[in-house]
Amino acid sequence: MPTSSENDQALPLGTRLGDYRLDAIIGHGGFGITYRAFDTQLAKFVAIKEYFPVEFAMRRPDGEVAPRGSRFGDDFIWGRDRFLDEARALARFRHAHIVPVLRYFEANGTAYTVMEFEDGRSVAQLLRAPNRRLQPDEVRRLAEGLLSGLRAVHAQGFLHRDIKPSNIIVRHDGVPVLIDFGAARQAMGGRTRTLTSILTPQYAPIEQYALDGKQGPWTDIYSAAAVLHHAVAGSPPPEAASRVGVDSYRPLAATQADRFDQTLLAAIDSGLAFAPDDRPQTIADWSLLFGEALPQVDDTPTQRLPGAVVAPRLGGVSREALEPASVAPSSGPARSRAGVWIVVVLIAVVTAALWRFQPEIRDLLAGASPPDRPAAETPPTPEVGQLPASPPVSPSPSSPSAPPAGSSATPPVAPQAPPAAPAPPAQQALIEQAQRAASDARAVLVRADEASKAALSMAGEARIVAARAARPDLENAERLSYDDGASYVGQVAAGKRQGLGVADLANGERQAGDWDADRLNGLGIVRLGDDTRYAGQWRDGQSTGLGVRERPGIERIEGNFVAGRLEGLGVRRTLSEPNVVQSGEFQADRLDGPGVEVVGDRERYEGGFRNGRRQGYGQVAGADGRARAGLWEDGKLVDSTP
Repeated sequence: MPTSSENDQALPLGTRLGDYRLDAIIGHGGFGITYRAFDTQLAKFVAIKEYFPVEFAMRRPDGEVAPRGSRFGDDFIWGRDRFLDEARALARFRHAHIVPVLRYFEANGTAYTVMEFEDGRSVAQLLRAPNRRLQPDEVRRLAEGLLSGLRAVHAQGFLHRDIKPSNIIVRHDGVPVLIDFGAARQAMGGRTRTLTSILTPQYAPIEQYALDGKQGPWTDIYSAAAVLHHAVAGSPPPEAASRVGVDSYRPLAATQADRFDQTLLAAIDSGLAFAPDDRPQTIADWSLLFGEALPQVDDTPTQRLPGAVVAPRLGGVSREALEPASVAPSSGPARSRAGVWIVVVLIAVVTAALWRFQPEIRDLLAGASPPDRPAAETPPTPEVGQLPASPPVSPSPSSPSAPPAGSSATPPVAPQAPPAAPAPPAQQALIEQAQRAASDARAVLVRADEASKAALSMAGEARIVAARAARPDLENAERLSYDDGASYVGQVAAGKRQGLGVADLANGERQAGDWDADRLNGLGIVRLGDDTRYAGQWRDGQSTGLGVRERPGIERIEGNFVAGRLEGLGVRRTLSEPNVVQSGEFQADRLDGPGVEVVGDRERYEGGFRNGRRQGYGQVAGADGRARAGLWEDGKLVDSTP
């Protein structure tokens, strides 16, 4: 493999990362290095991607990855968090056309994602030969895989953002698989100096050239269409930046009509529309344009590309096992009539057997001993937040039972269990109250999680704005100095901070973002003297709106803020042991009302809170998953079920 600056920064081959031994470098880019590794526990190959943004990071002699300087520290850490967020998102689902994420972890000061090793050739390799083009059936299979995989990705609220031939692997069994998702790269885009490190010009739409360009499913659609264009025509479409003004794009429907179905070509052309609003807005919309050219795109089972060599996959569960089994179509009324006749014949056979052997059956019933009593079934473990079912009651050995019909003596019989005794009224009332409180808490939890995700997204946008404000080449930037030692570098209007800029205050506080009338307004970040940080929305110089506040290593709060305090739905996490996560409705940074509290792996509480402490009715489940009802006052349990 050829050497490069990125390869020079890679870990030495043979390095051990836990159970994995690195044995080859299979890719590198502006934001990471991908290795092939051998899993010594499962005895199979995997692919491991290392977070390594070359503009922000460097490798120390001991193998540790560190920011290139103190001014890149926040950017490096924030990008690493986004890298892990991407891995978590991908690890939650499996799809035949998406590379499976097996695990993720932190080591060497950075983060790693472990994926299935997709043994095959990239579309880029297939197209590398001069004037190489895919055949119509191959293009159809590729389009089917792209649409199916992207629909699954978009359904999770996720974008790929870097679809290109080298990021599509055609496995030896012919299945196209999307790899190398670009969420972390896109999130870091506003912090880089060169756009070429965050996009591939021939496959990127125009909105990816702008730091504030609005991206969505239509962005991935353009890139996927560009790949299909390359597969059809043997070359990618013109770069989006060159299409500004006079559009030089020539539709495939005009240039390739002699080789391909017109419907297929027109659908690809629609995905390559220059303006985002002119493209299909969703994969479902785009699928409709393919029509019969791609029959049943979203429901078609995975098919092999023509000429693919069938080979065993290196480890892991086969993807075919993850697909729903095909169900043979019903034969209609004829099958129904056949089923009825089978039932009739079975009834006749059983009836004849009972009539023929009735004396023997009567004698057997009269003298037989009862069968052994089956072992009591183990009650199922209740779900977290639910009370366990009543335990089985041991049957009484003296319970009477009627003898079998026709017998002259009363043989011993299996004792019957008496009905479970109802809980005392006081306990029953406690259980019902606790169940209602837990139900309310779970409902609020869903809304709090949504607010948390929105806050994290807003914080990410705020960091991008702040990074743009701190760029040394910020246009129209001025420097202002104040008598108390504070300073400001950024855009100014009428002697006041207006636009993007960074302020360093005398008390050690640093503010960066969007300013209006001398105050932060819009999106921005602050780092206080005690290292407390906030990223999100601002109003009149106060953190107000969606955002994230964090004290590194101590706690992180995500949700809606008013004047610097969490007010409304949100999530509060302690980052030291034991990790405590509170979710629900907050007032002045304190959980107040229905909510959920999880204490490490030890305990989960669902119920009422006041001033951050458990208050009122609720349910608590331990590490074993068994839940019990209780009543709390000021954080103390005062009554509970056994």
